[in-house]
Amino acid sequence: MSKKSEKQFEVIIEKLDQLLEENKQLKTTIAQKDDELSLQKEQIEFLTQKLYGPKKETLKNNPNQGNLFNDNFFSKPEQTGGQSNNDEIIVTKVVRRKKRKGLKDQKLSFLPTVDHIHEIESCSCPTCEETMKEVSTQLIRQEVKFIPAKVENHRHFQKTYACANCEKSGTRTPFAKSEIPKLPLNNTAASASLIAETMYQKFEQKVPAYRQEAYWDLLGYPIPRHTITNWHIKTSQYYFEELVAEMRQELLNQKVLHADETTFKVLNDKERQKSYMWLFSTGKYSERAIHIFKLGPSRSGSVPRDFLENYTGYLHSDGFSGYNHLPGMTMIACLAHIRRKFYDARPKNYSSKSVAHKGVTLCNELFALDKTLNSLTVEDRYEQRMKIVKPKLEAFFEWCDSIHAHGKLGTAITYALNQKDRMMNVLSDGRLVLSNNLAERGIKSLVMGRKNWLFSKSFDGAHAVATILSLVETAKSNGLHPRKYLDYLLTYLPNRQNTPLAAYLPWNPKVQLECR
Repeated sequence: MSKKSEKQFEVIIEKLDQLLEENKQLKTTIAQKDDELSLQKEQIEFLTQKLYGPKKETLKNNPNQGNLFNDNFFSKPEQTGGQSNNDEIIVTKVVRRKKRKGLKDQKLSFLPTVDHIHEIESCSCPTCEETMKEVSTQLIRQEVKFIPAKVENHRHFQKTYACANCEKSGTRTPFAKSEIPKLPLNNTAASASLIAETMYQKFEQKVPAYRQEAYWDLLGYPIPRHTITNWHIKTSQYYFEELVAEMRQELLNQKVLHADETTFKVLNDKERQKSYMWLFSTGKYSERAIHIFKLGPSRSGSVPRDFLENYTGYLHSDGFSGYNHLPGMTMIACLAHIRRKFYDARPKNYSSKSVAHKGVTLCNELFALDKTLNSLTVEDRYEQRMKIVKPKLEAFFEWCDSIHAHGKLGTAITYALNQKDRMMNVLSDGRLVLSNNLAERGIKSLVMGRKNWLFSKSFDGAHAVATILSLVETAKSNGLHPRKYLDYLLTYLPNRQNTPLAAYLPWNPKVQLECR
């Protein structure tokens, strides 16, 4: 081969190498673009589901879906063969729900009863015109009548007495006056029941103050929105904050707590766009049911650290980093949050073979397994968890560790493995639970109200929201009617002298008797 031909051949080889390198780079770029496109499609499907799909994380029952926690699931491969699907006979048993008898009478039994006896116009016999005798009185129907609320002006007169004998003798005449209970606030005609009703409407019925204006106007006593707000702020500062502080001390004495947080807007806060409302609750098996809301300037861990002070018990929470460095506490993760990550990672047209769907199912079975232990004592629940829940929980994290994925499934796997140590802490005590749903449900009361109130104008108003919500949610958890409890507090706290605050807490026997 001539030198010219060799040179031409070398040039061709060089160009071929360049083309191969460019082809390799293009394939790499295409693969990256495919991954990006796949992630974008996954994100679009996720956002579409959040916007238009059902919010509840439920799975349809599949009769062909077996128990993923059987003995062979993690140790042996799936067995093939056997009877084909075409030869399978699935027997579906239709269970008809039995109609509950006496439900209407049971509901009506708690209401005051007014009897209406309907008489005939004439008791004369149409045949002989003699007076007919009564044979029977029969109950034909029962109806529930609604009596609209009304506002009354209750006037209080004070009597004064003087000693006539001393007056005749010329000595100093003593006077005696009857005592009149104090109102919650001075320079206002608002009674305890009126203020309690405005609180009940706002914090339980979620009716903001500006919408209450029209309601009170229709009842014949107009109340401006700023007056309602001022009542809530002042009564919280005068009476409720001290009572909630007493509740906080009781909360810190409990061994198990839950915590959660959400955003809350304060208009007068010029430094930041949003503040945060925190919730601290006692556990499911605690001696006291307590929920305390706390307004925090940020979402940093300093808020729970300051609120809980030297607390050394167990704290349930989600995976937020603000709970990472709380001294002296044993952190418990939330399996419901782990499950939600897998639920959000499921593809649009998922099947039972989907890895993300399998993660959801495994979490569901852990919940179902632990639910069977609810009726046990704390000691028995601890022993049974170590026997039957611990192996399944360990197997779940081993399964997570064996999955290598990216996108939302990769995020779910990473989140689950990062929460492994905290999740295994649930086995430390029989009073612990698998999820933080207690705090999640508790803070939902604020979230629903926030959709109507939108914001608080001042920090005083925001603190009042936290204080009153603490009383309302704690009262409900202890079986009290929130309006009755607020009325009780606003009636007796302004006239309290040496009575300890513990006498007004929701679990006090007298409070239980009068506020249910």
